[in-house]
Amino acid sequence: MRDYMVLAPWLAGAILSWVHATAAQEQPLVEGGIGDKPFLSARMGQTRIGGYSEVHFRYGREDGITREISFVAERFNLFSYTPVSDRLRVASELEFEEGGEEIKIEIAVLDFELHPALTFRGGILLSPLGRFNLSHDSPVNDLTDRPLVSTEIIPTALSEAGMGIYGAHCPTASSRVTYELYAVNGFDEGVIEVNGEGTRIPEGRGNWTDNNNRPSLVGRLAVSPRTAWELGVSLHTGPYNEWEADGLAIDVERGLTIWALDWDASWRGLELLGEYARAAIEVPAEMGLLQESQAGVYVQANVHFGRGLFSALPESVCTGVLRYGTVDYDADAVGDSRRRLTYGLNFRPTQDSVFKLDYQRDSMRDPFNNEVRGAALLFSAATYF
Repeated sequence: MRDYMVLAPWLAGAILSWVHATAAQEQPLVEGGIGDKPFLSARMGQTRIGGYSEVHFRYGREDGITREISFVAERFNLFSYTPVSDRLRVASELEFEEGGEEIKIEIAVLDFELHPALTFRGGILLSPLGRFNLSHDSPVNDLTDRPLVSTEIIPTALSEAGMGIYGAHCPTASSRVTYELYAVNGFDEGVIEVNGEGTRIPEGRGNWTDNNNRPSLVGRLAVSPRTAWELGVSLHTGPYNEWEADGLAIDVERGLTIWALDWDASWRGLELLGEYARAAIEVPAEMGLLQESQAGVYVQANVHFGRGLFSALPESVCTGVLRYGTVDYDADAVGDSRRRLTYGLNFRPTQDSVFKLDYQRDSMRDPFNNEVRGAALLFSAATYF
């Protein structure tokens, strides 16, 4: 018994020394440094990680000449989502394109819910200009390539730094009204200065520090009279050029306005969707033949069939797709336009994964109305994870 009484203080001292040493090791080397971040002590499962992957095979010809035969690791995107508290959430999306040749932050937003019908959002956000820009991930779309209007007039993916509000209201049990409204940095002079073919709106995106200290406004209002129907209208407007320097006028303020109308309706196995967009661009007369008005539209029909056709894949479904799209780079003149007709057939083993086979017919006209015809055969696979 005496031996235990002698060993007890020594054993307690050893345990206390071990606890102090362990605590010293766990304490961050520098308060607020790399070893002292909130996520390091977050509960398991608090931050959720996901993403999607997309790969293409492309075979294309123009006027009988093969222009492309290639495999393309098109995109690998990573998502994160963290509910910081009951009302505060943080979400992000990091995109790797074409094997890592281009890496960009597509989304990095902080949401603070004031009310179910009113949430503050700030950061790098997807501009609510048309529905496709908000829902452009390959696994949710039934064709490999994005619509022409959604890449040439609305430069999807259009991510901009900004702040604003969004929310939803349900007038009845089956209807809903949603809205988004943000102040953003907008476009820059790349709209008219980068591309040698004239006005090209996609070249003006990526204005991460506002070049003219004058925010643009972007917003979308969508009405769903019933669950499977939605009609949306959206607008993006603001100046794109720098007209002041140190308080002195160096140019005339020039604006860019894009408005869009989108629709999506489903009935049984049939889905009809599309989008129309029109842009008005104020351009300087001294810069030559720059287009002041551009427009585009796409209409698409999806027919879903063969649900659960394979017993081993009870969630599987097949979809036949037909899409017609056109974009007019100069709505005030003949020519300078592009048309595309796409036939598609895809197979989804699950709702979040898809294999797509597409055939495209293209017609492109230059400013002198000379036509070039092309065709392409595409096969792609995409999945969320």
